[in-house]
Amino acid sequence: MKKIWNNKKIVLPLLAGVILLITALWYVNDYYHTDENVQEYLQKKDSVSVTEMSDGLYLDGPGDNAAMIFYPGAKVEYTAYLPLLSDLAEQGIDCFLIKMPCNLAFFGQNKAKKIMDSYEYDYWYLSGHSLGGAMAASYASGHLESLNGLVLLAAYPTKSLKSDSFSVLSLYGSEDGVLNMEKMEEGKAYMPVDYAEVCIEGGNHAQFGNYGEQKGDHAADISREEQQAQTVEAILKMMEAHKDQKQVEAMKTYEQISPQEAKKRMDNEDDVIILDVRTQEEYDSGHIKNAVCLPNEDILSEPDILPDKGQQILVYCRSGNRSKQAAQKLADMGYENVLEFGGILDWPYPELVE
Repeated sequence: MKKIWNNKKIVLPLLAGVILLITALWYVNDYYHTDENVQEYLQKKDSVSVTEMSDGLYLDGPGDNAAMIFYPGAKVEYTAYLPLLSDLAEQGIDCFLIKMPCNLAFFGQNKAKKIMDSYEYDYWYLSGHSLGGAMAASYASGHLESLNGLVLLAAYPTKSLKSDSFSVLSLYGSEDGVLNMEKMEEGKAYMPVDYAEVCIEGGNHAQFGNYGEQKGDHAADISREEQQAQTVEAILKMMEAHKDQKQVEAMKTYEQISPQEAKKRMDNEDDVIILDVRTQEEYDSGHIKNAVCLPNEDILSEPDILPDKGQQILVYCRSGNRSKQAAQKLADMGYENVLEFGGILDWPYPELVE
């Protein structure tokens, strides 16, 4: 009996391991295959060339300053997204379509780094479908400083994407039967201020790619071509808006600082003017000690209050809106050292208010 039991102690774990291996092999080989008509997209077109890389495909279009790295959905052959990305590349956004190990982006969520280290673009965007989108969001959350934005196709984040210079676009179909809408709603808590959500009426989960129907999905009310066309249009709109915002920020000639940094300057530097740009009535109801009142509306007509254009000027208002306007006016007038620190509503030092 003892010998039989010892044999069982060897055989049973081996059997369990074999079963687990067979199950794993079956799982990773049971995936959605690309439609046959997608093969034509592998051929070079007049406006888009497709080059094979070690990590997937590079779609080089007529653009040269913006690129998107794309993570495929789980258990979907990566070439299924060629039509969508080819259309995007034709519109000037070069695309990198990543081939994931075992068709699971979970095993390759850091592949974006290799691409970004190997190519030079002014604007980098990351995107993905379903699990690929979730893994793209996970990577983006730790690399917000090197990315300009994220496009989620039927996906949601589980980590923070909050950054003043980061954009997120979320797209999904109204007939999606796979996307967990409850998790999608929870994911909004991680989104930055520059966040947009687009529901494609009549679209479903699978039609972002070309791999046929997906288990659990609902039938779409629009064609695959229409869903992908709307997707490309929304992505281009998001990227254009982001570039416009970047250009506006580049035009700013004043600096934004935190209330904490403002207080530090007030405490340690003598040659500082604290400028309250609210109305006189608001100023009289309570203001930061030693602040000078110069309403935003009067800045252009009363420049003599600030004779030295090299003076360090700390600007605030009630909530941070008028202070930005005033700071820009001062910068446009030639003041060289303007610092805006928001509104008195967010001022964390009540002992300095009188």
